[in-house]
Amino acid sequence: MSEISRVALITGCGKQDGIGAAIARRLAAAGCKLVVTDIEAEGARDRFEPDAGEGAASWRGVTTLVDEICCSGGSATCITGDISNVANVEEMVAQAIAAYGSIDILVNNAGAPFSMAHGNLDDIPIDEFERVMAINICGTFQMARKVAPYLRQQKWGRIVNIASVAGRVGSKLNSAYAASKAGVIALSQTWALELGPYGVTSNAVLPGFIFTNRSLSGMRKKLGGAELDQGAIEKMMPNVPVGRPGRAEDVASMVAFLASEEAGYVNGQSLIVDGGNLRL
Repeated sequence: MSEISRVALITGCGKQDGIGAAIARRLAAAGCKLVVTDIEAEGARDRFEPDAGEGAASWRGVTTLVDEICCSGGSATCITGDISNVANVEEMVAQAIAAYGSIDILVNNAGAPFSMAHGNLDDIPIDEFERVMAINICGTFQMARKVAPYLRQQKWGRIVNIASVAGRVGSKLNSAYAASKAGVIALSQTWALELGPYGVTSNAVLPGFIFTNRSLSGMRKKLGGAELDQGAIEKMMPNVPVGRPGRAEDVASMVAFLASEEAGYVNGQSLIVDGGNLRL
């Protein structure tokens, strides 16, 4: 990535097979020092989320992730906090600065479960709708708001926000999720305009279906709790040209590029990672 060891703050890293953990592993391999966070050590659990599978018994969320990275020769620390809580955000950023002295890269990955506020327009409880917005929109905003002054001052920085293809084309029965991800795209573009003159880029990554336990929870809810495996998912995806569901590592590779020196002229973009399913 760079001869300079950058410091990356990544939210939503508590799931063993999740996008956040994959991003952390990828940036650690690129030489970044990491601050990994989640609302709880193992992240928020959805009632439709299947068991994590092999290795789950020994998985202690961001704590295990830090151990894994450090055992591989990297440098990482973990923090727990709710990105929708202003005081928690301030504390997380302060702890990151105390640990490494700077923040160079912010990856806003934490988000509400896909199955939260799921349903027909007139059936969605308003408190669930507001909770999705509080996490996905306000949480993303609050993290960037607290980190941006450090990036601006040092005249170098990367903000990468994990949105979704749902933010571009909508998602049936997911009004809150789709609207919130559209908002994340708009925030990314706005920050690109505001921070670009200071050497700070802001981009959004828009995953399609990524095969993780969390994404399976959304599919299970749509199907009334039915069991699913990767084979069943693949049969449901005839329109993906590459012929498979996405992997967390696919998203992590895009994030690693956007966080790199080489991506300094990529700013304000919404980059789709979905195997070619959505062609805009």
